[in-house]
Amino acid sequence: MQPISPAALDAILDGQGHFACPGIEMTERHQLGSVAGGPAMYATIFRPVDPAARRPLGLLAFHGGGFRGGDPNGCGALAKYLALTLGVTTVAASYRLATATQKTFPDVLADGALAWRWFIGRAAELGVDPNRIAVSGESAGVLCSGHLAVGSPFVGFKPNEPRPAGWIAQWGPVDFIARWFDRGESAGAEDWLLGTHYAANPQIYHEASIVAYARAPLPPAVFIYGRQDRVVHPRQGELGAAAWKAAGAPATLRVINNIGHGCVGDNRKERFEVIHTAAEFYDAHIASKS
Repeated sequence: MQPISPAALDAILDGQGHFACPGIEMTERHQLGSVAGGPAMYATIFRPVDPAARRPLGLLAFHGGGFRGGDPNGCGALAKYLALTLGVTTVAASYRLATATQKTFPDVLADGALAWRWFIGRAAELGVDPNRIAVSGESAGVLCSGHLAVGSPFVGFKPNEPRPAGWIAQWGPVDFIARWFDRGESAGAEDWLLGTHYAANPQIYHEASIVAYARAPLPPAVFIYGRQDRVVHPRQGELGAAAWKAAGAPATLRVINNIGHGCVGDNRKERFEVIHTAAEFYDAHIASKS
């Protein structure tokens, strides 16, 4: 990985995804199209300003926000770090957001599939190899990225269609049934996503769970969670890594101290550890592969 300037690292860690960063080109509100009956999807594209620094490497990223908020720029810390250290082009995509009266599962997964097909369809235009595109998700964004990683039926991959080359899961739920019991038999933000709770509809909790589809072949994955997270228990990372390993796929689990839900608070060193862990994984499993 290439070293980056202190000014760029400050911009990444202090400004997160929504602000300019030296050496980074950001194209916001890029239209991706829409699934029939769904809202228009859009993305922010992050890549090195210098064309010579760009490599044929891609990342499709999905933001967090409790299934009902957030925006693609929220993925900017990782996207900028990958761009500067490895020359990666990141497409950070939107997806439909739930309301108190409008659940989004499973339609939201069609939004994730749309973003994937948009990216691989324009990979040559963006200078990216469609077989070297990983997916990532933060919090709620783990849902779309994880279903792409496992190739669940909701994604509908065709036999010869490129699949994600790796998965970066950050502090999101991978097993909604375990999450229900971890929360003392109560729902979290997934009640907006699913429109119900486990006691009323255990089947939909199973269908939404990424680990339910964790069968070979799977791409390599890294699970990054905060030890002090009180929103998504770090055991979700343990369950994800165990499911990956049971399917014979490479999996790394990193539970980081002094991190709650996401990267908030006086924990600059740990926030760097999050993005650096993800970049090391990307370098080892995607950037370094021919």
